[in-house]
Amino acid sequence: MHELYAQQWFAQIALPLAACALVTWISLIHRYADKGRLLGTARSTTLCAAITGCTCAAALITITLLLPHAADVPPAVAAAAAGGALAPRVRQQQNQQSTPPFVAVITLGIAVLLDRLERRLAHDMYCHCHRLVRDFGTVAELRMFAFDARGYLRGSTPVTKERTAINTLYEEVDQYLDEAAKVEAKIDSLCRQRELQDFPVELHSATREESEDRRQALAMAKEACVKMLEFGYRTGKRSADRDLVRLRDQALAEEPLETVGAGGASHP
Repeated sequence: MHELYAQQWFAQIALPLAACALVTWISLIHRYADKGRLLGTARSTTLCAAITGCTCAAALITITLLLPHAADVPPAVAAAAAGGALAPRVRQQQNQQSTPPFVAVITLGIAVLLDRLERRLAHDMYCHCHRLVRDFGTVAELRMFAFDARGYLRGSTPVTKERTAINTLYEEVDQYLDEAAKVEAKIDSLCRQRELQDFPVELHSATREESEDRRQALAMAKEACVKMLEFGYRTGKRSADRDLVRLRDQALAEEPLETVGAGGASHP
């Protein structure tokens, strides 16, 4: 190992770049710890690789052009400092006036990539959670899944604060489900009344306006459920995805409980 470090290419290029890449990755994990999964999709992975590559390029330029004037600074330390600049607190303390122009250009590119990565993480999280609820066509089915998902998310974390947050989010889901159940029951009642009063056959089913009201009420309940799932997405592990998909499939396959009319809805 000593012989390898003695070689110029390893001490001045390979080792600094490796240190920069490692510190950059740790900084990204810290920066986006509660915003999503860095390796969740191919696009987010590509953005992480691009940010790491740009940061290593900035570190290499710094080592090549600046360190000859500061011989006391080891190349690996300077490269690691470049990667650590992505950490939020370090980034806020950075003196922009002392940044060389060529490094400032690369830093601007990194800032653009960081913004795109944050947007991509939010998009990936929403799409993933929305896919879990998009196939539910009735309030009863969605209620079964939301109840089971709440129990799974609560059981997956030992942190009391996170359990409380999950309960709060589920209460919001339950409120929207109750509202959607009332809309659904009202529309079903109107359809039965028209059928008993010998209305034309085409009026025995829900009208276009009634179907839209039902769809919107269910969509609002789905969005509330997505918020609860997003919390689990940010704080949970990737292995939880398979279990939530299994719970969704069970809720879609099983016969849901009958929803009660305007007085409320039954809970599994």
